[in-house]
Amino acid sequence: MLEIVDSHFHIWDLNVLNLPWLEAYPSLKKNYTMDNLCKIYGSHDVLFKGGVYVEVDCDNTAKEDEFIFNLNHPLILAKIMRAQLCKSMRLPLGVAGVREPLHTVQSPRGRCLKKDFIEGLEILADNDLIFESCNRVEELTDLHKALSSVPQVKAVINHCGNITEFNTDYQQIMKKLASLPNVYCKVSGFPTGDTVFLKKLLDFLTSIFRTSRLLYASNFPVISLYSSFDEHLNTLRKYFNDNADFFSKNAKKLYKINKPQIRASVIRLRTEKASYYKKLHASPYPSVNEMIRQCGINQYKIFNRDDLLFSIMEYCGDDYEYDMEKMAHDPETIQWWKETDPCQTRIEGAAKDEWWADMQPVYDLNKKIPKGD
Repeated sequence: MLEIVDSHFHIWDLNVLNLPWLEAYPSLKKNYTMDNLCKIYGSHDVLFKGGVYVEVDCDNTAKEDEFIFNLNHPLILAKIMRAQLCKSMRLPLGVAGVREPLHTVQSPRGRCLKKDFIEGLEILADNDLIFESCNRVEELTDLHKALSSVPQVKAVINHCGNITEFNTDYQQIMKKLASLPNVYCKVSGFPTGDTVFLKKLLDFLTSIFRTSRLLYASNFPVISLYSSFDEHLNTLRKYFNDNADFFSKNAKKLYKINKPQIRASVIRLRTEKASYYKKLHASPYPSVNEMIRQCGINQYKIFNRDDLLFSIMEYCGDDYEYDMEKMAHDPETIQWWKETDPCQTRIEGAAKDEWWADMQPVYDLNKKIPKGD
């Protein structure tokens, strides 16, 4: 059964929150709960694991924070709350990232190019938090300039950039955004009725982001303004052929829904190849770094002492063997290993199926290591 992690949904209680923008959309002026969302997924042959709550442009952000955090619903796996980007922006504890709406009339043209906005992106990058961008399609060029100035920040383009027309301008700027290694795209926000338009759009997004940086998103309940939940889900299931990365694994990694695992390993470095090995790693293939990230490895460092190499990584995926198998079949990674493997040799005592030999934890300042580990 297909497992789904919905990377973009909204819920609200109008007895608690005031959403002024709903005045323009009377069909949405009612309460939407997690039970409503679960019931819709329950009508499909899928395993709904939960998803990512995204802020709802409420007129009182503190009240929205309190509302969502007090719900403490087990299927709200991550939270993207609202913040005005700047050095001193409010960052609620426990969030995966923030969104500052750039598509509303209250947001002036060029907002994401302002100095305080860029400083806010830098703060997010320093804290490994995500910036969610919901912007006017004509300002995608501004977004690219902003994200290019802080390339280490993880950013997610909401609703395919709010596309209105599949034209040359849209294609060119989306290609530039996709060239930034930490930019992802949520596949939502488009009418599903125009099948020709939809096929062109999905083919294009898949070609520039690949499946590894595309995220399934329902945009519940706002999706009812331009499509239906059922048609959207069924269309994407058919196009992506129930791809596990697209429907759940990418979101789990990006939003760190799984508890990170720290893994360490060791291998020997051939002394006659040491200089070449270090030269390779001073300028690794960009595609290899991208594959490492795709496989759920957020942090990865290699240390050297004499003829030993030690590595330590933070893995945020949900299936380490699955991701390592994917990496092992990547053509660019295979070519990289052809360069690096001759520089290394297994340590004594390594298992037959080990190249880098796993190391077991002995001490952690902030954690008690169970006996036997």
